[in-house]
Amino acid sequence: MKLIMRADDLGFSEGVNHGICKAVKDGVITSVGIMTNMEAARHGYELLKNENIALGLHTNICAGKPISDPKLIPSLVQENGEFCTSKEIRQRKEDTIDVKECEIEVEAQLQRFIEITGRNPDYFEGHAVFSKNFFIALKNVAKKHGLFFENPIMDKEWEKQNGIVGFPFASLDEKGLYDPKAFMNQHLDIIKNSPCAIAVFHPGYLDQYILTHSSFTFIRAMECDFLCSQWLKQWIKENNIELVDFRNYQ
Repeated sequence: MKLIMRADDLGFSEGVNHGICKAVKDGVITSVGIMTNMEAARHGYELLKNENIALGLHTNICAGKPISDPKLIPSLVQENGEFCTSKEIRQRKEDTIDVKECEIEVEAQLQRFIEITGRNPDYFEGHAVFSKNFFIALKNVAKKHGLFFENPIMDKEWEKQNGIVGFPFASLDEKGLYDPKAFMNQHLDIIKNSPCAIAVFHPGYLDQYILTHSSFTFIRAMECDFLCSQWLKQWIKENNIELVDFRNYQ
């Protein structure tokens, strides 16, 4: 039984970076996605550059500022030049993201990844925006550069083609939290019945930037603690689960 443990949002803030680093070094995370448009992206990469993990591009069009000229991507930005928020995008009745404009920013974030790391990403996916046009842009850029685009949970056909099945999103309570032990046990059958499964987490420590700019707050610290827990390590061992990463599936 194989399982990819993915952590998203490297670069969101220095606090998040340190939490993800903890979940890699002392925990069970095998794949990490970096948001290259964020100011803390280089800081996050420096923390993890010597770790044996798959490092992916966590393409972001809803937090912070774009890398490309905002004038070239009007469907993605607010009047102040920053990205439209994920909340605002989700409230739209129509998908107003322009595919070509989105490709411009995706290309820019890919080039920033190469600038920071000196290589291509091990995998390629998107952050927080469930837009068909966003996914089209991601697929187009990935195909152009021969990159491994991944989209479990959202794309069942992708899961079937690649043999990687994603855990459903956790149901959060009124505090924005959930029981991670129950969550893992609840989805053990996915691991048992799939060639490979993937679970996505957002570990991190909290700083003022995250408290101000993200709806994911206490869940980050909770997941960081859980991903480093002896319970989880023992659960993986007892269920004979092999931890793998996206480099096994390129």
